[in-house]
Amino acid sequence: VNDPPTITAIGNQSIPEDGATSALAFTIGDPDNAVGSLTVTGTSSDQTLIPNGNIAIGGSGAARTVTVTPVANLSGGPVVITINVSDGTNTTPETFNVTITPVNDAPTLVGPANQNIMESTSTGALAVTVADIDTGVGSLVLSGTSDNQTLIPNANIITGGSGANRTVTVTPVAGLDG
Repeated sequence: VNDPPTITAIGNQSIPEDGATSALAFTIGDPDNAVGSLTVTGTSSDQTLIPNGNIAIGGSGAARTVTVTPVANLSGGPVVITINVSDGTNTTPETFNVTITPVNDAPTLVGPANQNIMESTSTGALAVTVADIDTGVGSLVLSGTSDNQTLIPNANIITGGSGANRTVTVTPVAGLDG
């Protein structure tokens, strides 16, 4: 009689978005076959959050590991991960859950290059592009501050536009330069 292979339990995991599990240790065995002849594979119940290719099996002999890496910038779950150990005839599964918790990513801003203008003039409306993977661009607030309030008071930094396409206009105090 060919007894099925064995695999130890792997605990449920909770990881932040854009992270990965540590190398989760487990042990395989088989009373009838050499451990080196066993095949270990991993599958995911949700290919959108954790594709099968993002389940990495490591280790050798009886001492094995699995590392699970979700797709970047996605959260959700729990996703059921199934680790199968097979002797070619019998397969023994071990399942555990991975829950991916959301992370608030910082918005991005692509702004104008440094500007040189004539005294007593303004920059005119300079293009600024904003984005945020977690928040709609219409909800983002664009503002500006100056590190030289004498030359450019914060009130002289005017933002405009909407959505991803914004503008900033900077007007120094008349008669000053620097």
